[in-house]
Amino acid sequence: MATVLMTAPDTPSHILPALPITEALVERGHRVLFHTAQRNAEKVQAAGAEHIPMSKQCDIICRLQDSSAPIPSWLPKFLRHILYFRYEVLAIIPDMISELEEIAKREHVDCIIGDLFGFGAPYAAERLGIPYVTLTVTWTDTINDKGMPLTITRLPLPAPLIHALINFIFPLHRLRKELGLPPRPRKSPAELFSVIVSRSLNLVTSHRGFIPPGPLQDNQVFIGPATSHKPLPTGTIPYGESLDPGTVLVSYTTADKEEEELFCLMVESVAELGIPVLAISGSATGLSLDVGENVRVEKFIPYDEVMPYVRAVVTFGGWGTVGRTFKAGLPALLVTDSNFSDVRFTGMRAEELGLAYYLPKHEATHEVLKAKVKALLEDQALHSRVRALADQLNAMDPPGEIAAIAIERILPATQETAETAVGSQPRTHKLTPH
Repeated sequence: MATVLMTAPDTPSHILPALPITEALVERGHRVLFHTAQRNAEKVQAAGAEHIPMSKQCDIICRLQDSSAPIPSWLPKFLRHILYFRYEVLAIIPDMISELEEIAKREHVDCIIGDLFGFGAPYAAERLGIPYVTLTVTWTDTINDKGMPLTITRLPLPAPLIHALINFIFPLHRLRKELGLPPRPRKSPAELFSVIVSRSLNLVTSHRGFIPPGPLQDNQVFIGPATSHKPLPTGTIPYGESLDPGTVLVSYTTADKEEEELFCLMVESVAELGIPVLAISGSATGLSLDVGENVRVEKFIPYDEVMPYVRAVVTFGGWGTVGRTFKAGLPALLVTDSNFSDVRFTGMRAEELGLAYYLPKHEATHEVLKAKVKALLEDQALHSRVRALADQLNAMDPPGEIAAIAIERILPATQETAETAVGSQPRTHKLTPH
């Protein structure tokens, strides 16, 4: 039995994909410590892990929300965001190292698992001489053979120049010396890229067929969309059973006034088609929607309770939601940002593979949205492709089990067990693009 320390910031998109892996490790006899914010303690404990509270200074989400970085307000918004992020990344690493090393030494930790926001975790693992594993929660952070996230490869610049620029903006390579760690070999990838994706083992929450063709960094395991499923109490009827047949789910994460307006536009446009609509948004109760009786508006309903009962999904393209639609075999319209973001690339890639429709949000009008949804509902060829993908994804071993077996193989104490365990060869299957 190994003791594994999982660390994740206080955001659902990073917590939820880690829970199936936690459950699988526990089921295979390992002890899992989950280092995250206090409000996630119940979820963590339900997965069988021991909750270890994360201090606010080790949570990048909290630091960015409360940043005191001396950034001039006259700078363009995009540049200010980069500088805030740079400031907090450099500041968080010593705090994370200190907190994680104390936990690891006290609890005799054998391995640390983090995601792209676990900036101090790889340094703590390296200083302790234990393996470090990363969990890539969006496919765009998969690393290519030149050591760069796939998002970055879209920049029209040569790889050496990109690595040099990233090292200039995020001078983490200087930090290695301060931490008493040896320098990386010459011509290594930018230190930031080496931090956010482990070279020992990176678990990608996507199927391999969704990743664009091209050589990738070794030691990346594609576990498929990872979702946390919490069984309903006995006798509880799923929310979806109360929906009218043919309901379309409109789901959006509203963060500002512009996104709230877009969510309202999406709901009203679909409703004008005269079909039943379920609208779910984090701030739904505060929105003003001019809709008819064919629309239900909810603040939160677990996807597990609704996706088996809906006809299609209209959403903003977050990988967690898109991955769920794939596993459910549902057609989807992805209304995404048109800037340099992971949701944009997800929308473009899904449409390229014929698995969803993509619409940049600056092109989203009532008429365009209505036409897109109507075409989506009638596109039987797309429906067939998505159902075929769902069959392939659901034929795989559970993502958590695939991940747990891969983790065991890099733990010296458990390698022999993993090699000889019954069913230790996961049924990942080769999923090809459609």
